[in-house]
Amino acid sequence: MSGSFILALDAMGGDQSPRASFEGALFALAKYPRLSVLWVGSEMLLAPLFSTVPVCQQKLLQRLQLIPTSGVVELHDEIATALRKKQDSSMFVALQLVAEGKARACVSSGNSGVLMAMGRYVLKMRDGFDRPALANYIPTAKGDCLILDMGANLDPDARQLYQFGVLGQEFHNNLDKNTETVIGLLNIARESGKGNANIQAADKLLNADPALTYMGYIEPHEVFAGQARLVVCDGYAGNIMIKTAEGVSRMMTQSVWQYLPSKQGEQLLQPWQLQFDPSRLNGAFLLGLQNLVIKSHSYADGTAFRHAIDTAYTYAELNLKY
Repeated sequence: MSGSFILALDAMGGDQSPRASFEGALFALAKYPRLSVLWVGSEMLLAPLFSTVPVCQQKLLQRLQLIPTSGVVELHDEIATALRKKQDSSMFVALQLVAEGKARACVSSGNSGVLMAMGRYVLKMRDGFDRPALANYIPTAKGDCLILDMGANLDPDARQLYQFGVLGQEFHNNLDKNTETVIGLLNIARESGKGNANIQAADKLLNADPALTYMGYIEPHEVFAGQARLVVCDGYAGNIMIKTAEGVSRMMTQSVWQYLPSKQGEQLLQPWQLQFDPSRLNGAFLLGLQNLVIKSHSYADGTAFRHAIDTAYTYAELNLKY
């Protein structure tokens, strides 16, 4: 189709796949007339889902092509093993389609560490950077904040944390030229000398670069107060912080429903859900690769998967460096 946007979609990653990826793809195909999806995974599991599509949506299937593969990256797979033995997997093949220019971006809800490593192997890193960082915007009291890393690199060294800051500032500056990108380094306290040796070494590197707008250490509660536009952290701390925030958001939503009349609760929750619903915020991206890769939550349902595809479509159309 002339002028189409082609997306490679890993159908096999995630707790609810392949149905979640299928439902998300149909949502997105209905929303974006230019979108075509290369749906990558087990033909035995994927093909039967085509017969579940209602007549009114059958036309969408003309833009959904099944790309059969035999392997699957499991959530428990180790990175080195997956790289050696799972090059026939849906994740690897979806990334290859991007590398070969057959798709503009890849979306997967599979193993974060393996996706990072396979992305690095298949798509290659941008010059000057060691590893891609998993990044996404979260809502705060003063606007959105870019967090990286969110789970792909559990134990990056100080140099890699510094590189995350460089990548994040470049990306945010290109996306929002009117807002200064103030960088914070996530830590247990603001005082000098706090945190482990790796964090302290990263602090020195970030502080020594005059091209960066670096504020120093930032604590988790200050992140949500909006004291920085960009927060650098290792994937272990970042993943825990984000998942904790999601849990608190769900708990507060349930509390509103429990203690308020349904109509009043609905009026209060609608704007809340538009801003804080984890499903709507689904779709982190790997910064530092030569092409765009979007990571969906492993537990994403069809609605959340649609938002991950939205993210891929939006960022790819902006033609930014990732």
